[in-house]
Amino acid sequence: MTTPLTTSPFTDQERSGADRLADLWFPGTARSPRMTELPDYVPLLGRGLAANDELASAFREIAVLASQAPEVTVETVATWPQDVVEGAFMLLLCTYYMSRDVRTAIGYPGQDRVPVANADPDQLVTDELLAPVIARGATYVPTPGRDR
Repeated sequence: MTTPLTTSPFTDQERSGADRLADLWFPGTARSPRMTELPDYVPLLGRGLAANDELASAFREIAVLASQAPEVTVETVATWPQDVVEGAFMLLLCTYYMSRDVRTAIGYPGQDRVPVANADPDQLVTDELLAPVIARGATYVPTPGRDR
């Protein structure tokens, strides 16, 4: 069960930088919404920060840099430590696609169980899908004394 976020997961400085990064990396298109305009933007970021300490640390570090930069552009971000930038981007990317509004906008229903009886032909097992498993061969150890 997820507990709704009732307070901001950021300091004011981190929030300012987070908003600038979100607007840079997810500015919105004709099809997908701008990240900072998502109704669940702050709670989703809180969930993202709580999910992975390493990525959260990277995100907070980059958010502080973004808050201090006169302007946040792709060129600006390219001068920051790339391993930390990648961690921050990964957190924001995963957070963005957790939003129901984003998934609806891009036509992705999310993961859902589909009973085999209700599966579309594209969802059924194909020979091509099974080929690597068949090529690997048996993975069991035959019982001694059995002919199999």
